Amino acid sequence: MANIEKIFENLNLPKQLLDKSEALLKTLFGPSFNEVGEMIADQVRLRRFTNQIKIFSKAVEKLEQNKINPQKVSLKILAPLIEYSSLEEEESLQDKWSNLVAHILQGDKDVVFQQNCISILNKLSSLEAKLLDDLHKDLSERRKKVHAEDTVKHEQRTNAKLYQFLAPPNTPEGYKLSRFSYSVIRLSKEMKIPRLELEFSISNLISLGLLMWETDVLVKAEKTSDDPENTEIDVDVDVSNSNKFTFTSIGDRFVRICNEA
Repeated sequence: MANIEKIFENLNLPKQLLDKSEALLKTLFGPSFNEVGEMIADQVRLRRFTNQIKIFSKAVEKLEQNKINPQKVSLKILAPLIEYSSLEEEESLQDKWSNLVAHILQGDKDVVFQQNCISILNKLSSLEAKLLDDLHKDLSERRKKVHAEDTVKHEQRTNAKLYQFLAPPNTPEGYKLSRFSYSVIRLSKEMKIPRLELEFSISNLISLGLLMWETDVLVKAEKTSDDPENTEIDVDVDVSNSNKFTFTSIGDRFVRICNEA
């Protein structure tokens, strides 16, 4: 059993500060100091183990439902997967962890992507996860609508033997993500979330690589002189961030994996 001195030893803090903290705790708890330390450690281990059981049990159930045998997983994936998932106590995020575990146990060999998913899910708050899910649900609906419209138009032009544009992709997911952008200002009004608060959440999701800001590029080209013999052209490029953003390919795939039933 680990006692509270061991807990202090594992903390990466200056020794002087740790000594003062330990003295304060001994004053507060008296002779039961070590007993309390062991109890805290046991409670933390129990809570983490309980979380692991919930998450991995759901993952195994999903694999059994789909008749998939779990595959061997690299230790560099398995270790952080067990470590980080055990810290999650919110049920909505535990469901995402179980879906991610099930996906990894199917034998996906994309190690870098799996590592990114584990790191991202560990950093997501439940509110940011819900915002991401709501945005992705809207993205899926927009993709389906555009795909249906393009399919009808293509069939109509084919039947009328008119000039053919490129056929729509086979599935709605085939469209480029850059085609579907979101405005922070519009979303703020629709979702009734203060703009600054929404921008902060979007920025967090962007920092995780799930979303990205759109950039506006303005190019101006002018002759440097009125002299017809002077062919020099002055090119001015202005690049600025807009208030619009889109999903990244990692963000799109991450959400779909974490929401798979």
